[in-house]
Amino acid sequence: MIDPQKPAPALPRFAQDLADLIARRALDEPRAAGLLGVPVFTLRKWTAGTRAPSAAAVRLLDVLGTLDAIAPALLDALTPAAVPAAPKRPRGRPKAIETKASNQPSAI
Repeated sequence: MIDPQKPAPALPRFAQDLADLIARRALDEPRAAGLLGVPVFTLRKWTAGTRAPSAAAVRLLDVLGTLDAIAPALLDALTPAAVPAAPKRPRGRPKAIETKASNQPSAI
């Protein structure tokens, strides 16, 4: 039985530290994943607290937090540039390309 008096478990420390860094640096998911060198899918699992990070990832986040505190310009230089959104493709079938009919007889 679930005790209603017991507070809900907080996010693990890594997930909370990661969310704090992403918020402080105003990073979107692709840039944050690029900074950590992981796929966006992994980043989402870490922030949700459903996947445990490796020891290397924990150490990297610690180093990035230190850089953010003492040398934010250096962290800016290490952060990947924003990726422009891909242009939207029109939906549906493509329209037929109209060609001008040539009035010249074909040479056979």
